[in-house]
Amino acid sequence: MIRLGVDTGGTFTDAVAVTADGGLELHKLPTTQGDPQQAVLEAAAVLAGPGQAVSLDHGTTHATNALLTGELGKVVFVVTAGFRDLLAIGRQDRTVVHTLEPQVARPPLPARLVVEVQERLAADGSVVTALTQKECARVAQAVAKKKPQAVAVLLLHSWRHPQQEQRLGKALCKALDVPVLLSSEVAPEIREVERGTTTWADAALMPVVGAALQALATGLERQHPDSTLRLMRSDGGVVSVAGAAAHPVQLALSGPAAGLSAASSLAQARGESPMMTLDMGGTSTDVAWVEGGLPQLEPVRIGGLELLARGLPIHSVGTGGGSLARQDAGGGLAVGPSSAGAQPGPACYGRGGTQATVTDAHLFLGRMQAQLFLGGEATLDLSMAEQVIRNLAIEFSLSAAECAQQVLQVANAGMERALRQVSLSAGRDPRDATLYSFGGAGGLHAAWLASQMDMPRVVVPPLAGVFSAVGLLSAPHRRSLTRSICEALPKPAARKQLFMPLVADAKAQLAAEGIVSKLQVERLLDLRMQGQAGVLTLAEGAQLSQRFWHAYEARFGFCDEAQVIELAAVRVIVQKERPSPWPVVRTRRHQAKPFAKHRVWHPEVDRVLATPFYRREDLRPGALCQGPAVITEQSATTIVPPGWLACLDCWSCLTMERES
Repeated sequence: MIRLGVDTGGTFTDAVAVTADGGLELHKLPTTQGDPQQAVLEAAAVLAGPGQAVSLDHGTTHATNALLTGELGKVVFVVTAGFRDLLAIGRQDRTVVHTLEPQVARPPLPARLVVEVQERLAADGSVVTALTQKECARVAQAVAKKKPQAVAVLLLHSWRHPQQEQRLGKALCKALDVPVLLSSEVAPEIREVERGTTTWADAALMPVVGAALQALATGLERQHPDSTLRLMRSDGGVVSVAGAAAHPVQLALSGPAAGLSAASSLAQARGESPMMTLDMGGTSTDVAWVEGGLPQLEPVRIGGLELLARGLPIHSVGTGGGSLARQDAGGGLAVGPSSAGAQPGPACYGRGGTQATVTDAHLFLGRMQAQLFLGGEATLDLSMAEQVIRNLAIEFSLSAAECAQQVLQVANAGMERALRQVSLSAGRDPRDATLYSFGGAGGLHAAWLASQMDMPRVVVPPLAGVFSAVGLLSAPHRRSLTRSICEALPKPAARKQLFMPLVADAKAQLAAEGIVSKLQVERLLDLRMQGQAGVLTLAEGAQLSQRFWHAYEARFGFCDEAQVIELAAVRVIVQKERPSPWPVVRTRRHQAKPFAKHRVWHPEVDRVLATPFYRREDLRPGALCQGPAVITEQSATTIVPPGWLACLDCWSCLTMERES
């Protein structure tokens, strides 16, 4: 059975196969718009051959796109009487405080698809209004008349007292032939709005994502009999098709999670912490801060909706190689978030693109070479890039070179803001971190961004352009579960009892997929000072109170140890690791030999310089490349600025540092 990792992006679908000798073979092809499974199956056919059984790990954007576009299943939302407008009202949060007419994201849930239930529990679990059998029958009949594809149930205080929600759920399941999801099972956490939104999203995704996953599994089985298919979850672990279809909301960050998971694994192997990641593809850029191994999981935000389906802490911006450059309403230059996508793609792809993109600007300025794209498998059209750049330059009364430079500067500024968001805005010093750069376009901007952020080192991992697909091959079998507690911090023995049902549930979910041995269990606590909303997440263990106050003071600048520490929630991560793909090889430093020289614009010195070009595939471990230099490979291009030194190290990573 051949192991494959396939990552579907907005522009390209990246695939990596493990060869018989343990090496990696890659394939990159345009994402098939409207039917992304087609590109996945095509990649499998190319790398495995017809009839060959494969073990396919897949990172998908299907759930993400469905939530962003609103192309979802028909869901009836069942809620405690008096709360029918709960999701429509939301939290009334404003992302921009002084906006007079804010456009706040709301689930696309029309009032006609909401059914109220005559029941009510108090916060302590006492019955205010009992849920009768007659009321259950009435609600089931009302829901059935609306002919839903799925049902989401949210009753007040069910995160702690689920009895009435469970009774209603049984009645609905008995009367209806569609999935019925209970908030007490999907997200047993305090905060009715977020719990309701998560349950609604899970139900709305079921008919859409479930059908797509089944179609992919069927197509894979037809093309490659006796194959297995697993999906990447937002938390960086993989799950079977059945597990993914049961709770598709857990796939909301499936695509970018693989790259961050792989980078975290690589940084751990190299002993580097903290680090920031820069994953720049054709449509967007994902950044994250990672410190001390596995990054902490956070609620996922998609399309302005906060979901209690926790995922890796990824911050995304709409800047990628295919981002379109244009004049905005104020007459300034804007880059993204609109993208040329896979079809037609940037103008230089020669598929009919008529607007300038980031990729066109790089090509025009010599930072990419037309004949080296995808390792020489495809050739870019320099004349088309020149044409669209000149057309854009006329709008701003600039020379073509100035215009192309400004396109890259604007794109870079957007990514720099994202890096500052996950570092400086959170009280973290980027000067302490290493920048891990991957994605097809990441290496074109990495050292430039590191210079702006005053970061000392950049690491470009092997197969950088398909690194998320590589990450899929090593992603662990993982389940992460959370339950709200909201009480004063209990003693260690009592805390152990709180973790036990979550650990048992996570192990049972993994056992259903045949994963039963060598499981690692991580126990985490969300802690806060009583009366506050924000939490700090710490691992269970000795001196918990002291560690909390130390972390509190480091985060907020003060602490009051006389205050009560409250346990907001307990969380567990249960996983089985898969073999690390990061072998160490011997190195011996030597000067690399370029294969060509071209004129390249370098923003660090704002000049065009004659620049040596190197092929990464030709470099041996220990090879040195002194900037300015351009290092090409089959799936990506890396710029080494003047004053920087690049070395292919013992991990086969391209490490760039400023020369002393």
